[in-house]
Amino acid sequence: MEPKVKNPGQDTAAWEKKDAEDTRLSQEYCTSSGAGSPGTAGNAEADIQRSVKAIIRELDQGGSGLQCSRGVFRWTLHKKTERDPYNNIFLVKILISELELAKKNSKHYILPLLNILMYAIIQAVYIPDDLHEKAYKFCKKLLSFAKPYCTLAHEYAIMLKAERKAPGILYQRLIISEHGLKNDSFPHWEKTFVFADPDVISEEVCNALYNEIHSMNPNEIVTVKMGHVIKHTIQAALGENCHISRLDEVLQDKPYNMIERYFQEVVAITEQSCFSSGEVTTAQKKHISKLQQLYQNIISSTHQVAPPNDRLQNILLPNPEISFFMWKEDDLLWKELVQFVKNRFGSGQDLINSDSDNSEMSEPIDSHNFEQTRLSVLSTDSGIVRDCGDPPLSNDVSPAGANEKEQTKLVRRPGMKKKSYDSDNIPSFLEIYDNTVTEANMKLQRKFGCNTMFFNFKQQKPNTARVMVIGNDCILGRLAKAFLSLRKRETRRCILTKKLNLQFYYIPVTDEKQIPVSAGKVIPLLHSDLSCEVSRYLGSIDPWYNSNINSLRNMIPELARMSTSFGQHDPFIVDVTSYYLRMGYQPVCFQIYSVVFTFTDETVECVDDVFLIQLDADLPKLKCAKEVTLTRKKMTSEGLGVQVAVAYKKIALSNRESMRQFTSRCNGLMMKAIPSTGAEDIVCLNVNISGVTNKMNLSGKISLTEDIKIKTSHIKIEVQDSCGKSLVVCLDKDSRRIYKDVVSIEVSPCLEPGYCFHKMRSLRFNQNENENIGLTKYMPKCLLLPINTFAGIL
Repeated sequence: MEPKVKNPGQDTAAWEKKDAEDTRLSQEYCTSSGAGSPGTAGNAEADIQRSVKAIIRELDQGGSGLQCSRGVFRWTLHKKTERDPYNNIFLVKILISELELAKKNSKHYILPLLNILMYAIIQAVYIPDDLHEKAYKFCKKLLSFAKPYCTLAHEYAIMLKAERKAPGILYQRLIISEHGLKNDSFPHWEKTFVFADPDVISEEVCNALYNEIHSMNPNEIVTVKMGHVIKHTIQAALGENCHISRLDEVLQDKPYNMIERYFQEVVAITEQSCFSSGEVTTAQKKHISKLQQLYQNIISSTHQVAPPNDRLQNILLPNPEISFFMWKEDDLLWKELVQFVKNRFGSGQDLINSDSDNSEMSEPIDSHNFEQTRLSVLSTDSGIVRDCGDPPLSNDVSPAGANEKEQTKLVRRPGMKKKSYDSDNIPSFLEIYDNTVTEANMKLQRKFGCNTMFFNFKQQKPNTARVMVIGNDCILGRLAKAFLSLRKRETRRCILTKKLNLQFYYIPVTDEKQIPVSAGKVIPLLHSDLSCEVSRYLGSIDPWYNSNINSLRNMIPELARMSTSFGQHDPFIVDVTSYYLRMGYQPVCFQIYSVVFTFTDETVECVDDVFLIQLDADLPKLKCAKEVTLTRKKMTSEGLGVQVAVAYKKIALSNRESMRQFTSRCNGLMMKAIPSTGAEDIVCLNVNISGVTNKMNLSGKISLTEDIKIKTSHIKIEVQDSCGKSLVVCLDKDSRRIYKDVVSIEVSPCLEPGYCFHKMRSLRFNQNENENIGLTKYMPKCLLLPINTFAGIL
C-alpha cells in the first residue's frame, strides 16, 4: 500500500473554510440577537474588551488599587458571558489576542488571563474549533517557559485537546464530580467542606454565610442536573444546529428513567471520544455524528419533526455543593472526611471495624526516639503447640481412655493476626505525596506541589475532598494540627488515603467589629493582632490570588451583614468561592514545625505541639523574689528580662550543618515561619529575640533593648534564672493555645509520620539512625501543608 501523503493545500483550504464559518457565526449573531443590528455585536465585543482592559489595569496596580474593586471585574466579566453565550466567543477571541501581546511584553498577565480563558471555555455552551486551536497552540508555546508557566500550560493544553475531541467534556466532568451524578464512565465525586473560625467571625456573619451558601445551591433535583449535562454537551457539539428550546421541552416531559438513560449515553459517548486514539478532527467528527443521532432520537421520540436551527442559549453552571461548619471540635475534620467516605462507599468493613485498631492508631509515633514505640515481632514458628515444643495446657490434656489419635491431634494456640502493613501502606504513601514533594532531604527553597486538577486525565482516586478554611492565621494553625493528626491515623490504618484526594484552600477573613478572644492580656505582643500573614504571602507570590481572594478579607463580613439587613442574598461570595475551588490548581507547601515544652514543675510531663505561622514567648508581669543581701540597684538590673541559653542550627544554602550557642537576657522572643516578602522566600524560622544589655553612662547603669535576629530550622531555648522566672508561650496567635510556666522550648521541623514509621521499622535491621535505607530514601522527611492557589510561586 502506498503511504497517504497529506496535501498542504487541502489543509489550508480546510482551515480557511473554518475561519470563514466562524466569521459567519459572529456576523449572524448581529442579526440573530435581540437587537438585530450589526452595531449590537460590535457594542457587545467592545464591552467585553473594556472589561478585559480593566482586569489588566487591576493587575498593573497590584496591591495599590482599591480594595473594594479587586476581584469584582473578573466576576462581572463572567456574569456578562452567562447572560449571553455569544459573549463567550468574543471573550475567548479577545483573551487570545491579549495573551499573545503579554507573551512578548508583560509576562505577569499571562497566568491570570489564561485562567480566565479556561474558565470561559468551561462555561461556554459553544466555542468555534479555530479558537480552541489557537488557544491550544498558545499553551504549547508556553511549554518552554519556567515553572509554573509550563506546568499550567501543559495541563491546559491537555484540557483543550480533550475539549476539541469531545466538546463539552470539561463542563460535563465538573457537574458530575461536584454533584455526585452516578454513571459508569466517570465515577468521580468531589465534596467541599468549609470550616469557619467562630472566635474570629461573629455569629451574625456566620449565619449569613450559612444561609447564602445553602440558598445558592439550585437544581437540587437530580434530573435537572442530568438535563444540564445532556443539553450542554449536545449544544457544545452541534452549536446552532441544536434547537435547545425544543430539546428542553422534550426532556421536561420525559420520566426519570429515560433522562437517566440519555444521560448515561451522553457521558459514555463523550468519554469514549476523549480517549480515542485517532486524530483530533477525526474524533471530533465521530463525536458530533453520535450526538447528532442521539439528538434526533430524543426529538423524534415525541413524533415531531426536527426543528430548524436556533440561536445559542446559556446552560447554567451551578455552584458546587458546599457543607458549612463552625470549627469547634479539634477532630471535626477527621469525622467529616470519614463520614464522606462512608456515604460514598457504604458502611464497609474497613471503616466500621476500624475500632479494632484504635490501640495502634492512638500510639504516638515519636520522631525523636524510635525505639520506645512498640513493634510487632514476626514469629517464625508455625503456631502449632506440638511444633513449638511448649508444654500442653491444662485444658488441652486428653482424658484417660482417649485414643492415641485424639492425643496427637494438632492444636493451634491463640494468636494475633498479623496485618500486612507493607502492602497496605506503602502504595498509599507514594500516592498521598503526589501533591507535596517527593524529596527526602529538606531544601531551603519553598516547594510548590504538583497541580491538583482532575482534568489531567490521569488515573485518579475515586473521591476528592476540598477543605476550605475561613478565618485569620489562628484557623490555619488548627488546620496544621488536624492535618498532623490525620497523617498519624493514616500511618497505622489507611482509611482515607487510598480513596480520597485531600486539597486545602484558604480565604482570609478578619471581622474587626467582632471582638476576638485575644491573648493580649497574657502576651502583649498579640494584642489586637488581626493580621493574615499566610494570605499576605500568597498574595505576594500569586497576583491572581491577591486580586480575587485577599479582597474578601473585609468584604465577606460587610456583604454578609448587608444580606442580613436587606434580606437579599448576594451571589458574589459563593461565586468567587466556587471559582477558587475550580481554578485553584497549584498548591504552595508550608513547613509545619514541632515544638516541645518543658515546665517549671518537673512532675508535669513535656508537651508536644505544632505551629505553622508563629510562636510568641513573653515574660509574665511577675516580680523577682527579693533577697536581703542584694542592693536595690542590683535587684533592679537583674529584674529586667530573663537569662536564657540558646542553641540553634545555622542555615546555609549549601545545607551544611553549623551549631551555634550563646546566652543572653531577653524580655521575649518571636519565631516566624512565614517570610515577610517573596524575595526572602526561604524555608526557615526567623527568630527575633529582644535582648537586654546593660551599659554605663554619666547617669549610671542603664538597660537597653537590642534585637537578636537568627535564621534557623532547629533551635532550643532554656531559661537559666535563679529567680524562678518562666515564659508564657502562644502558638499561631491563638489564645486557645497558650502555655504558661515554660522553662524550655525546642523547635524543629515536624517529621512526616509515615517517614517516622518506616524509619522506625528499618532500625530493626540498621542501627544507624542517620542513614535512610529502603523506602525512607524516597519518602518526604518533613510534613508540609499544601494550600492551593491559582498559579503557585511565580
